[in-house]
Amino acid sequence: MFNLALVNQIESNYLSSEINRKISPNDAMQNQWYDDVGHSAVEVIKAAILTSYLSNIGRVLDLPCGHGRVLRHLRAMFPDTPIDACDLDKDGVDFCASTFGSNPIYSSEDLTQVDFKNLYDLIWVGSLFSHTSMDISAKWMKHLSQFLSQRGIIVATMIGRPGLDIHNKLPYIANEKWNQIIIEYNKCGYGYCDYSTEENHEYISGSYGISLAKPSVIVNIIESIPDVRLYSFTERAWADHQDVVVFGKPAFNAEL
Repeated sequence: MFNLALVNQIESNYLSSEINRKISPNDAMQNQWYDDVGHSAVEVIKAAILTSYLSNIGRVLDLPCGHGRVLRHLRAMFPDTPIDACDLDKDGVDFCASTFGSNPIYSSEDLTQVDFKNLYDLIWVGSLFSHTSMDISAKWMKHLSQFLSQRGIIVATMIGRPGLDIHNKLPYIANEKWNQIIIEYNKCGYGYCDYSTEENHEYISGSYGISLAKPSVIVNIIESIPDVRLYSFTERAWADHQDVVVFGKPAFNAEL
């Protein structure tokens, strides 16, 4: 653990690279925090690697990639590494492939139907589980863990306790739906509600909304996944907003 050599190499790559600033006109995530959010992912990933047993990064998955808010930074971190870009938004996947040289993977509304056909040293899951129910989050975390290399890690974000205050300033969802989320959150530690049709993306027809999760619930989900270990959980680590959990290989009971 404490792979300073790998992190130092990543840092050197990143600082010596020019970030590709090309932004798709269809990028729904574009706002005043766009670049800061992407750069924060760099810091989160470096910290995650330091907690792991990784000594090199041979392949990376960005899910959901969108139109490359984070992927442009991943490309600077790993200039010669294959990066797979996966999303339901086919326009975003195509943009990432043509602009950042990533390998396109079109997702499914049921992620368990996606066979990634590769093993990854790093899977970045930025703001996916912040939009899924507890059952779906648990099922998808388990599915993704099957595509980890022998020492691969998943770095995933979700809305946690800080979201209780953040919603009052920048609402995530209509208030009547937020109230339903809070009731469920207070009851079992994980609240979720679908977006209305007007709030949703046109390329998503199934369940998609906002979730709010306590750290203890996320840890319990990871404890239920076989053959992985929990490396870290940090509240409000991504862009001073979403919580970050790091888990992966080798298994918690594996011999090193």
